[in-house]
Amino acid sequence: MDELLVFDLDGTLIDADERISDVTRRALHELDQRGIAWTVATGRLPQGAREALPDMRFKHPQAYKNGVLIWDLNDDRSIHTRPLDRSEFLEVCKRLDAHGINAMANVLNDENRIGAAVRDSNNEREQRWVRYMESQAISIQRHNDFNVIEGTVFNIFALTENARVLYMAEELADIPGVQVYAGSDMYHDGYYWLDIHHVEGTKGDAVKYLQEQTGAKKLICFGDSDNDIAMFERADEAYAMENGLPELKAMATQTIGKNTDHAIAYFLADRYGFSL
Repeated sequence: MDELLVFDLDGTLIDADERISDVTRRALHELDQRGIAWTVATGRLPQGAREALPDMRFKHPQAYKNGVLIWDLNDDRSIHTRPLDRSEFLEVCKRLDAHGINAMANVLNDENRIGAAVRDSNNEREQRWVRYMESQAISIQRHNDFNVIEGTVFNIFALTENARVLYMAEELADIPGVQVYAGSDMYHDGYYWLDIHHVEGTKGDAVKYLQEQTGAKKLICFGDSDNDIAMFERADEAYAMENGLPELKAMATQTIGKNTDHAIAYFLADRYGFSL
């Protein structure tokens, strides 16, 4: 296999409606027809990716929650994960609490099924997320004390109006086993997101694993945000979206168009010589 293309989802492969457009779907189909390997690496859970990419069939595993979880969406099964240390998980939650940030967690149970652990839902975004998870038949543990969570914790996250999340990377820098990402919610004004997982479970680690599994000689990555930096560092070629962060554009092979203009589709059509 010559090349493996890896696409971020939000702000990159999918549009402002959080869905893959028809033109982008056609471009990915053309890749499949030509035997060009591709997959996705996203901050979403597998269920969120399925919602954004309905009826999509993958020929290769995908990376979720910023790379900490390698999953086969076709068969809905875990392939590889890098869990958080339980003591570090509890320390992170303690510090988030001190800043008024409501921590939630994703877990894998003994059957390798994805679940979640929550305390009280403090805002509309959290409540909507809980309802969505329940609609996906995902088991939710409700505990005021996270010491009693069952399963393996692989992700800590927050959906909040509290801008303090933007500074939690510095606050948690002395905890060696965690990687922290945060930013403004591109789909909901006034809200912020926070994702924390094992330091060896980044998108960079994920694309290395996927490249080794596929045997691809060249790795080509596409993204827009700070959680894409690690995979850009691994890539032979890296393409930043015009709507992406300046620091990502600075390290990219090239900046292409906006996700809302189907930039990925037109880039692929030009590179591989097909029409849309």
